Amino acid sequence: MKSKRIYEIESFIKKNKTASIEELKEIFNVSINTIRRDVNLLAEMNIVKKVYGGIELIENEYKAVDYQERNVENYHSKKHIGKIAAKEIEANDIIYVDTGTTTIHILDYVDKKLSFTIITNSLDIMNKASQFENVTLFIIGEKYKPRTRSFIGIDSNLLLTKFNINKCFMAATGVNIQNGLSNSEMEENLIKQHITKKAKETYVLADYSKMEQSTLLTYCNLIDIDRIITDKNPPQDIQQFCDEHQIAIVY
Repeated sequence: MKSKRIYEIESFIKKNKTASIEELKEIFNVSINTIRRDVNLLAEMNIVKKVYGGIELIENEYKAVDYQERNVENYHSKKHIGKIAAKEIEANDIIYVDTGTTTIHILDYVDKKLSFTIITNSLDIMNKASQFENVTLFIIGEKYKPRTRSFIGIDSNLLLTKFNINKCFMAATGVNIQNGLSNSEMEENLIKQHITKKAKETYVLADYSKMEQSTLLTYCNLIDIDRIITDKNPPQDIQQFCDEHQIAIVY
């Protein structure tokens, strides 16, 4: 399985710091072209850098194991979804960007000089937002959770109740008609609920593999969203539901 192999390559590099392409080809018993594609993906994700004949670990780019496994899965589709979502961000917007392996790509495609306000609980979004010249950044959450690279806990965070959010860009583990948008993390679910109730417009970023799926906790009903940004046409029942309730689908 590709994602498992890439994770194993990453683990090997973290342990050994460097490796040659030929060495990786022999260890993982795949073709040289396959290893090169895997290496290119790890380089795009800033986990390794390519050097003559091989790769080296980028020491300051540690990612939690399960987050990394999710990030590898459907990586290119997630990047494309992020690129589409970025077009929705306009000057002077007040936006929320959710934590997740799809939403992480949005800021890669936004003009670094654009003036807007961003609210987030994602460590990766915070790091990317800090590179923008005219962004006002607000951070919510009181406790860092390495497994999801996010901040959780909002009991004493009064800022969240005061924000007037134009647009929120949300991740979901599952998207279906019966249970709406769902995830499996209780404390993150509470933040997602607050955000989607406050925002004027809710955009869901979810690749096709999330469609018709449902996990432990619902944070927003499907009827309450404004747009689904995905990588291909959703299943027929979701398409029909969205048509009937004026929910836009962009892919």
